[in-house]
Amino acid sequence: MLRILVVMVLLAVFIAGAALGYFNATPVDFNYLFGIAQVRVVVLIVATFVVAALLTLLLCAGRILSLSGEARRLRRQLRDAETELKNLRNLPLTPPTSR
Repeated sequence: MLRILVVMVLLAVFIAGAALGYFNATPVDFNYLFGIAQVRVVVLIVATFVVAALLTLLLCAGRILSLSGEARRLRRQLRDAETELKNLRNLPLTPPTSR
């Protein structure tokens, strides 16, 4: 059921994007830092989305890498604690000796 819903949403987004591209085929002036270019609106929207996605990935990469390193460290710590617990469970129980 969820898969059908996801496919339908993706299809609706695709159709909306195609309609946007079809109805906005006229070029517009795009003023950027170094000059002016005539670009179709759809190309401008897609390029803006791609640049924003790349900048977001770049900004989040440091945090993602630090969290994956911390997860690796915690897994190693858990493995060591489990090994120590297993070793403690395997120790023989001896009664205290009296002198």
